[in-house]
Amino acid sequence: MKFQIEKTKFLSTLNMVIGAVPNKATIQVLNNFAIRLEGNSLEISATDLDLGIRVMLEVQGESDGAVVVNARKLLDLIKSLIDPKIATISIEVVDYLVTVRWSERGKASITGFDVSDFPPLPDVADGSVFELGKSELDFLAGKTLFAVSTDQTRMSLNGAYIEAKEGYLVMVATDGHRLGKAFVNLEGSALEKGVIIPPKAIQYALKSVSGESTIEIRVSDTYVLFANEGVQIISKLIEGPYPKYEAVIPTNFQRTVQVNRADLFNKITTVISMANARTRMIRLQLDGNQMELSANDPNVGGDSTEALSVMHEGDGVFSIGFNGLYLLEVLKLCQSDDVILKMNGPVAACVIEPVGSDMNSMFLLMPLRLVED
Repeated sequence: MKFQIEKTKFLSTLNMVIGAVPNKATIQVLNNFAIRLEGNSLEISATDLDLGIRVMLEVQGESDGAVVVNARKLLDLIKSLIDPKIATISIEVVDYLVTVRWSERGKASITGFDVSDFPPLPDVADGSVFELGKSELDFLAGKTLFAVSTDQTRMSLNGAYIEAKEGYLVMVATDGHRLGKAFVNLEGSALEKGVIIPPKAIQYALKSVSGESTIEIRVSDTYVLFANEGVQIISKLIEGPYPKYEAVIPTNFQRTVQVNRADLFNKITTVISMANARTRMIRLQLDGNQMELSANDPNVGGDSTEALSVMHEGDGVFSIGFNGLYLLEVLKLCQSDDVILKMNGPVAACVIEPVGSDMNSMFLLMPLRLVED
């Protein structure tokens, strides 16, 4: 095998494909890139058996072939070619020895292996197919992936759940303490049932797309494929079922609060500095159209208080506690001038929504129990 390729194009491709190489592989062959050349078409792929990345790109091919080569050694070598005069490199494979040349005198060699030892990436030929713009997938991921659980005992929560519903594609993630839900228009979707996608696959799909391109998404019984302009991200789906998330989202509320998002964010940022280092709990107390925010840490004897005006609908004085960091995170994601907090009781789920048209997202936070409760 022999070909020539632009250094920057080769480096950017290796940087993308390395995402599928495991940090600690129990199967040694998974530490490698599989490189195949046919004509002027070069394929570079890697897999950890759960996630696979395949990139096809045009090169100046001289002789066809295939090889498996240590991924990090090759990537580190190409990264080291920092001389701006190195624009093109030549790669030749003879008897599995991969030789990289970048000048008349400059070269390096890495011992490769037979490509037949490399596990093939799954063929996701059948299944539901639909398309999303990069901005649409980015919107869905941005409003939900923050809430994906890392608890290995509840694997179904370790991914984002997507389903087609009433002309929309809905994405949801929750770790049991917080939930994010977002949706985009998707008329005529062929997605037949909801599936759970690992966040890593979605993140690499977004990284693989430049500009405002369209991503083809194909979902089979066990895999999801994201494809765009010669790049394929293939991932195993997480086995379900996913919890019935709609059952935990209240539909009726005894109390609502509309507040300027930036004002609330700033007040929480100030108050949380005195919160308990472990719980990060802040108290919101409502009395008429005044909200008082407070935090204290008995362990170090510190406390802080702030207040702001709100539009409050509900009877009497009401107090509720939250992890302040979680609340700040949700406020960042709302991206509207005002937000609405919808509540029932001090230990019941609180729904937070941005105020405005076409926001297409909502969030849920579970409160922390106040000490006097």
